[in-house]
Amino acid sequence: MSRKLQLLFRRDPTRDRHEGKIDYEGYEILWPDGRPVALGLEALCKHGQRLLSLGRHLAGCRERLLDLICFPLDGPEAKLTRLPGHRVRRFYIERHGRQGQVHFFDGTPTAVILEVGRDEPRVLQWVGLTGLRDGEQQWFDLAAQPTEGPPTPADPSLRVSTPETSLSPDVTY
Repeated sequence: MSRKLQLLFRRDPTRDRHEGKIDYEGYEILWPDGRPVALGLEALCKHGQRLLSLGRHLAGCRERLLDLICFPLDGPEAKLTRLPGHRVRRFYIERHGRQGQVHFFDGTPTAVILEVGRDEPRVLQWVGLTGLRDGEQQWFDLAAQPTEGPPTPADPSLRVSTPETSLSPDVTY
């Protein structure tokens, strides 16, 4: 069963940073109505930007409303989810105490660390962190697509035109 989360990613250069050999591009992450999302994530590496069609894919726009689709898996050997026209990548989240760190398929940790009590419960449920005990992992495939129909950010002058696509996930958060 898939789970969908709708978020608005607004480019914010004040959150840009460089760590080691990795450049991160900053974003303000908002609910579709423009309210901030409590989330310990404010910048994405080039892989995250590519997966979410952000960065250079914004083509001069400041923001993009996205449907993020999480496909929970039984383990790393599960068949890769295929969605024509979408990038789908495999990750896992591993819980340690109140935190869960997202890792690439090969075990490389990402900069995404979620925390129970700090981050939005809807986001934690969407990725599956709340269902994990200490030391457990949840594997998942992640896809993103521009939200169908016009976005409704708090400031209508910042709307972004996105191509319409369709996908009907089973659960929406």
